[in-house]
Amino acid sequence: MKEIKRLFVLPMLIGILGGFSAILVREIIHYSSVLVDTVEFYPHYEYLYLIFIPFVFLFSSIIIHKFLPDTTNPTIDSVAKSIVLKKGRLDYKKGLASVVLTSINIGFGVPVGREGPIAKFGASFTALFLKLFKTKGVNTPLFVTCGVTSALAATFNAPIAAIVFGFEIILGRLNFNYIIPLSVSSITATIVSRYFIGNYPTFYVHKFTYNHLFLIMIPLFALAFSLMIIFFESIYKTIIKSFAKLHISYYKKAFIGGIVVSLLLYLYPDAASLGYNHVNELFNSKYSFHTAFELSIVKAIAIALTFASGMFGGVFAPSIFIGAFFGFGLGSLTGFFTGIDPLAIALIGTAAVTAGMSNAPFRSSLIIIELTQNYQMAVPILLTSVLTIYIVHTFEEKIHFARAIMQKGFDIGNAEYRKKLENLEITHLIDDDIIVLEPKMYIKDIVYDLMDGTSSYFPVVENKKLVGVLSFRDIRLIKDKENYNDTTVDELMTHNPHALNIDANGMDVFEFISHIDAGHIPIVNNQEDHLYMGMLDIHAFKKFVSFLYLEKDENF
Repeated sequence: MKEIKRLFVLPMLIGILGGFSAILVREIIHYSSVLVDTVEFYPHYEYLYLIFIPFVFLFSSIIIHKFLPDTTNPTIDSVAKSIVLKKGRLDYKKGLASVVLTSINIGFGVPVGREGPIAKFGASFTALFLKLFKTKGVNTPLFVTCGVTSALAATFNAPIAAIVFGFEIILGRLNFNYIIPLSVSSITATIVSRYFIGNYPTFYVHKFTYNHLFLIMIPLFALAFSLMIIFFESIYKTIIKSFAKLHISYYKKAFIGGIVVSLLLYLYPDAASLGYNHVNELFNSKYSFHTAFELSIVKAIAIALTFASGMFGGVFAPSIFIGAFFGFGLGSLTGFFTGIDPLAIALIGTAAVTAGMSNAPFRSSLIIIELTQNYQMAVPILLTSVLTIYIVHTFEEKIHFARAIMQKGFDIGNAEYRKKLENLEITHLIDDDIIVLEPKMYIKDIVYDLMDGTSSYFPVVENKKLVGVLSFRDIRLIKDKENYNDTTVDELMTHNPHALNIDANGMDVFEFISHIDAGHIPIVNNQEDHLYMGMLDIHAFKKFVSFLYLEKDENF
């Protein structure tokens, strides 16, 4: 009975909360937009942006800085980080404030997405629910993740993508005890939203025919989408630096940002709010390719200004808009000599740009496939998304393993902490007492000595050089041998293993364990000579770098 409650009942209740939270957000956005529509300037609604947007920015800034202890934008990444690093302890007040503020702002035309605040809302109120009902002995991060995925599943009518999001972004693991709760909560939330809102795709896109020519053109498209993402991030960083040089208050910054955004929306009103209706119009061929290019650039600048001004909101909806319009413009130009439907490139662009901005290729691809019900385009969508992320990371030299380490409980996205890791010498964490093996040793002669040791990984050294690593997992393969009494170390060991140099730092260790999950890492003098120096104890390393969070001295 306890297992049924944990795997089914509790996730179902969380799913109901997620479904109604998505409905609440839609209603707030709806009534905010209705309020705007009743103003006398209608139907010349573009004038409203000049009047409302600066004051909406200013009002939001006052609420954020006067009443919330944490003023950072609740993006999906920040929510995921809070769940993992804070074990599901979230700020309920910020969860409610962020979703209400963002929903009102979207109704007034602010060009942000709703998924970040919705994720925060779902996570916060799931954590509150678990606390109020005193649910003991449950995995709080798992069920808070259920709150996030259920809210997103209901919002986008995309349960599969929401479940993948939970695995890909937050939990980083996949097993029976995770699959069932995430699936139950997401499906329950989707059922609730479909009952009250209806079951229909977010975007009405006709079914495209898969063409092998896509595979030839995908590297070019991925490069172009990568450059658009880099353009957006460059604009954002430039605006942040410009505001910093002005030395002005939060409120002045918000008001100035609001004025510039209002001018952009006055000139290009189609770039306002979520933009889903305009994306639908794009897929119904209501835009020329040059207008599509202009709108993609304006949207990127507007959203960069909005976030740099300190506003809350998600980047998912804007990235869909940017990817669709930029992709259509790109497809129109290349279509002259490829014959590929520009709208097919627009569809691929929605996933690629979203993936590049969120660093989540599978989640982004699946949600676009579900939103448009274009399952036959899965191959080009997934491939372009993966390539786009790779190119962006290559150009910007991003820490590609940051999320994998975050899922282990360490925040290497924090610049101060990262600096300490880069200055960390690992020599004092090397264990040189671990049994060193030789390739020609017989397993039967050493197995009991290995059992008495504290390590599960043993270096194999020949002529002082590291030539292999033997683990107990390797030893278990001995059952497949016909005559295990004659089995030697080199028959079972991992040959030419990955190793770290003696001068490696903490960041090098984290990068290593993001790829290979091991208890010890072999250390060599350098990659050319490969002389064995000892084994780095990963448990001791994690314990030591945990104390770096408490250390205030930069030279530690």
